[in-house]
Amino acid sequence: HQNAHQSLKSSFEEFQSALAHAYPDLADKKFGFTIQADGSLKALNTSGALSSSDMNRLNNLLNASSSLKSAASSYRDASIELVAADSVWGGSYMGGYNLNKENFANTIDLGALFLKKGSTPNAETLNGFFSSQLWSKGERMTQEMEVQMLTERNAKKIDETV
Repeated sequence: HQNAHQSLKSSFEEFQSALAHAYPDLADKKFGFTIQADGSLKALNTSGALSSSDMNRLNNLLNASSSLKSAASSYRDASIELVAADSVWGGSYMGGYNLNKENFANTIDLGALFLKKGSTPNAETLNGFFSSQLWSKGERMTQEMEVQMLTERNAKKIDETV
């Protein structure tokens, strides 16, 4: 998960640098982004400062960056595995949540992960932590979901050993 995070950070920094050069008006506005179930990236108007035209441009630019899309996809997959591995019964702090490709976009703002964190915590900096986003927007795991997850995990282990 840490390697996927670092790769996503590098790709996002490259994207922001290119954005600042080509579209400085857009780069100066605050925005987030996430990855949807189909693998496309989606701009998030976190500050309310983006017009619909800005959102369309950002969505097109985000999805034109194959390295950012690939890094976001890898990060999403690693995050899903991390949350699943931290089970309800033995997990340290993420157990009890159901994170998957279908609900990831409604749960995690990837752009928020890279906000500069100051010395005084506030809502914005807290939202910059993966765990805070999961706790505040995540889907709680039901007992049925956990049974299904464990069944799928065991089936995967059997496939890997064959």
